[in-house]
Amino acid sequence: MIKRPTWTLLAILALVIVAYFFIKIHPSASLAELTPTALGTNFLITQADGTLQSLRIYDKQTHIFQMQRDISGTWIIILPRSETADQSLAGAAETQIGALRIVTALDNQLNLVDAGLDFPAYIIELTFISDIKHVIRVGTLTPSNSGYYVRYDTGNLYVVSQSGIDALLNLLNSPPFTSTETTVPTIEETITPTFEMGIPTP
Repeated sequence: MIKRPTWTLLAILALVIVAYFFIKIHPSASLAELTPTALGTNFLITQADGTLQSLRIYDKQTHIFQMQRDISGTWIIILPRSETADQSLAGAAETQIGALRIVTALDNQLNLVDAGLDFPAYIIELTFISDIKHVIRVGTLTPSNSGYYVRYDTGNLYVVSQSGIDALLNLLNSPPFTSTETTVPTIEETITPTFEMGIPTP
């Protein structure tokens, strides 16, 4: 008669064999369990886009910020007034653009009205020396405050980290001027924002 410890060892061995063949047949399942937050390492802007040439941000209240590189590579603030930028602060803003982390990729069936993307609160326009251009339309915060709903270029929908977006939107109120002036008046000139009107909900 086989003793009880022997039966126990045989049962464990059988389970190990079954688990081995299951993982071998279904490798994707085991990978999914090991890397459930794989999207956390993805970024909206990649090195393939090249060097940033121009950054423009505006909101529904016609507040606008724009800076761009001159021919020597120096950052110049164009709006709300023309001035050479504090290069370290402008460089920090450029670095922040490359650090916009995708928290979640969303189904394109997301209701744009609920996400605040039918009439975005902010639009961020990026132009690179390579002539690549990207538009980031910023909607509302997610219910969990994990990030902002954004629409990227022609339609990709994501949740992007709140801290990254907030750091860029702060340029509207605190442009990287070299002077000590911090108050940014409302722009008096006529601006024609390119907010999309009446984007249909998918």
